[in-house]
Amino acid sequence: MILSTLLASALGFLPAAEGTTQALQLKVKPEREILQEKGPRQTVFQVEIQAQALADSKRNTPLNLALVLDRSGSMAGAKLEKARQAAAVALDQLEADDVFSLIVYDNEVQVLIPPQKVANKEALKKRIDAIQARGGTGLYAGVQSGAAQLRKYLDKEKVNRLILLSDGMANIGPSTPGALAQLGQELRSEGFGVSTIGLGDDYNEDLMTALAEASHANYYYVQDAEKLPGIFTQELGSVKSVVGREVRIKITLPEGVKPIEVIGEEALVFQGQSVTIPLSEIYASQTRRFLISCEVPESKAEQIEIGQVELHYVDAANSQTVRGTEKAMVRQSPDAKVSEKSIQSEVIANRAITQNRLAKDKAVKLADSGKSKEAAQVLESQISINASLPAVAQSQRLDQEQHELKSKSSELLRRGSLSKASRKSIQYDNYQDKNQKR
Repeated sequence: MILSTLLASALGFLPAAEGTTQALQLKVKPEREILQEKGPRQTVFQVEIQAQALADSKRNTPLNLALVLDRSGSMAGAKLEKARQAAAVALDQLEADDVFSLIVYDNEVQVLIPPQKVANKEALKKRIDAIQARGGTGLYAGVQSGAAQLRKYLDKEKVNRLILLSDGMANIGPSTPGALAQLGQELRSEGFGVSTIGLGDDYNEDLMTALAEASHANYYYVQDAEKLPGIFTQELGSVKSVVGREVRIKITLPEGVKPIEVIGEEALVFQGQSVTIPLSEIYASQTRRFLISCEVPESKAEQIEIGQVELHYVDAANSQTVRGTEKAMVRQSPDAKVSEKSIQSEVIANRAITQNRLAKDKAVKLADSGKSKEAAQVLESQISINASLPAVAQSQRLDQEQHELKSKSSELLRRGSLSKASRKSIQYDNYQDKNQKR
């Protein structure tokens, strides 16, 4: 046992308890296993965190949940009916030790159900059924009130989550993406995330994504109110399956290896030779990937270390801290063909998907400023880049991406702008891609 512990430690990871496996697996893979000795020295390596599936349906982490529902006038009718149903669905998924609160907002904010352990679900559902539509959209105040309810039972051993639903533009109180992002960051620092659900085509998707992104939570675009109960089920299924908490990745490049960027992650900036990526919770079967671009100096060594990755997290099943380390290594060859054959298809394909996301982001910004032709040109340029990728990078997923890029380019040229639905679908798909939600 002592020998196996020492061996596991030498390989990087502290061992899991006997009879168990690591909740999170760390994998590091270079885009090319072999660099050309005298060729381009810029390369990429992929850092991947893979969470194990839950062995059974038993949940180890209790939930502290606040629902914040829009009941403004625009929610009247089928939207509010389905929102009530969705809230009841969420309630049904909670267990006796979970804490539940419900906040509704319009011009004013009302704590309809103060935070409490779920005992009499039927009584709580009657209060949900009584919600009626009225007034404007005081979204910011609704989130603040939901946060206040979460604080009453805030516990780092719980999953502390606020779910926000809105169908319209915030028109009372702070209403810019920057203001909501700042609020999200503040709430994240306290220990809870805000998952946002945008219903229909009239809400502000920039605001909803900013809040979810800043608080490390989920974002959903729901065109059809009929799908709301299913979305709530999906969200609760996610947060109920936490396998790792306080997840942190630190990437350090050796001296001489020049850091360029974490591709597609503008908020993650190298400080000297290192960058730290905070991920908060990781859920069962979830995968998170990051692509590190760097420049490798010329060397006479056969093998070159281009990066070291440290993973730190708390196992949600036993509250034990787990740490691990993996290295990104490449070899060298004078032969360019040998280098080309060493390309890792998974990494180059993921890089292409990330570049597609960045191109769509840029196109949206150009379209917003009235430059629809330039926006279409950005998408067409990305289509050409994808078509020129080596055969190992081509896939059904990339074909689907190409079709989507062409569709949006054609829409920009035909309409001179993006429709509300198209803009929201781009933002939603990009959020899912960035956070590996699909």
